[in-house]
Amino acid sequence: MEKLDLYLKNLIGKDEEKALEAASYLINNADVELYKMLVDKTEFLFDFVKNNVLKRIEKVINKDNYLNIIKFFDVYSSYYDDLFASILAKHANQDLTDDIFELLDKGTISQKTYAAKYFSYIPDTVSIEILDKLAFSDDEMLSYNSAEALGQMQDDVSYDIAISLLSSEDDFEKLKAVKFFTAYRKNYPLDEIIKAMETSKMPENIAGQIPYSVSLLSILKTDKSDKVLSILDNILSGLGEILSLEDIFQFELYEIIEYLLKINNNENSASWKISEILLKALAKFKLFCENPEYVYDETKETKYEVSSILKLLQSAGNEFWNIQKRIVLKGLQSASKDISSVLALITEFNLKDAVGNIKELLNSEDEIVVCEAVTTLKSLNALDNVDLDALADKISNINIKAIINNLKV
Repeated sequence: MEKLDLYLKNLIGKDEEKALEAASYLINNADVELYKMLVDKTEFLFDFVKNNVLKRIEKVINKDNYLNIIKFFDVYSSYYDDLFASILAKHANQDLTDDIFELLDKGTISQKTYAAKYFSYIPDTVSIEILDKLAFSDDEMLSYNSAEALGQMQDDVSYDIAISLLSSEDDFEKLKAVKFFTAYRKNYPLDEIIKAMETSKMPENIAGQIPYSVSLLSILKTDKSDKVLSILDNILSGLGEILSLEDIFQFELYEIIEYLLKINNNENSASWKISEILLKALAKFKLFCENPEYVYDETKETKYEVSSILKLLQSAGNEFWNIQKRIVLKGLQSASKDISSVLALITEFNLKDAVGNIKELLNSEDEIVVCEAVTTLKSLNALDNVDLDALADKISNINIKAIINNLKV
């Protein structure tokens, strides 16, 4: 084991001669144990070190030893699968493709996942029937690599299956379909995915996938901007909890917020939905910057981007934010499907001017809206003249009734 530790240290180290010697040992001996040690270590390496390791491994692979990398298929790594698939594709022949197909059909999950990546480089249609099944596997990387390969072959069967899953009552099946389209990369059905997001109980998860296939900023600048606003709303709701902060680069959040700040500074023509999103962003990024636990494990680049977005938002000035608050209050009555988000902002920014409109929501037939309205009034210390007993009597949901009764204490 000490020998392998030394090889690993050299492989990721600065001495290029020793690193190449270690890489040669790894490949020429097909040392699966050393490869497993490398995979376990890779997650904790800086990007430039990981890139160096990739280059070193690629440099020592040749026509005499390339088949050895198939032995590494027992240990899956999303960081090395593309390198291995591309190298095998360079040396592809029918015998090799047959061997990889055998792993796709009968191998372990790890072997199937590497094999699926191979077929994204070698789009041999003999693999389609198996890939159609694997594309909807519960294993995320296996399903991703399979969908990616099917996209290269523009397979209609799997595409149609994924379209149908978007209408599923099972939210996990919906999300599986959305992830399929992220990997498939052809004919992205944005409208259908937005509908799935709007009917899902996991809208943040779905919204977080969309920017990997389309640029939200580009769509914002078209007449379809309303579609993007609902996606952004859900992204902000999930950011830092459901969605990783490192995704803010892929989401183009700095650029999007910069654009929204420019177009929503006129109270007469501003959009209440944009105001809601900007206020939510301000609250979120204050939270991230004021609570170190949110960024503790993030990279230096992510931390810098988070603080830059907050500075951008704060640079708009107090008068701008007063305008946004007034716009949100005006839009409260038209925010039927976004009531929860608007009420959360009213609580966050202590917008007491909204009390009158919130009290009108107590007459809603939607008991959830009534519950959220009364709890918001409680947060604003504005439950005066609200008959909680009469309100509770009208509620049939025992949980909501209990919440309202507890407010009397």
